[in-house]
Amino acid sequence: MSGRASLRVRVPEVPMRLAARVRVIYGDTDRMGVVYHGTYLRYLEHARVEFMRELGEVYAAMERAGYGLPVTDLGVSYLAPARYDDVISVHVGISKLGLAQLRFAYRLVVEPEDRFVGEGESPLPEPLTLMYAESRHGCIRFEDNQVSRLPEGLHQRLSAFVEGQA
Repeated sequence: MSGRASLRVRVPEVPMRLAARVRVIYGDTDRMGVVYHGTYLRYLEHARVEFMRELGEVYAAMERAGYGLPVTDLGVSYLAPARYDDVISVHVGISKLGLAQLRFAYRLVVEPEDRFVGEGESPLPEPLTLMYAESRHGCIRFEDNQVSRLPEGLHQRLSAFVEGQA
């Protein structure tokens, strides 16, 4: 080993909530019958947007107000594959909140009752954790593509969530 740091995303140590449930469609899978690795990023985005919606912040409204939260960094650790027709539960939490940036933590799971079990197959004995991930976002103003503070309402809602989970 060369002494480089591991790329593995650690188990999130922040409170998380179920933000979205996604059924795997055939088009999400690769030739091996499992979810293509890049597809998981769509699931993360879907859950992140729904998480914000549950906190009272509609992402589309924030964009119409002239702000965006582009991904600036992304870490993913794949632990087990999802397969066609699984229902994936995506849990989301906030791992860091600053004035102009934030980090979301994720845990993707297939619950035993959310996996189709065919003849000769064994059901899942317990929830199957598929992956952990973290996405970092910076806030920008669309008018000039410059870094900006998070809109005040968004920052207040996210802060209230973080404080309420402490």
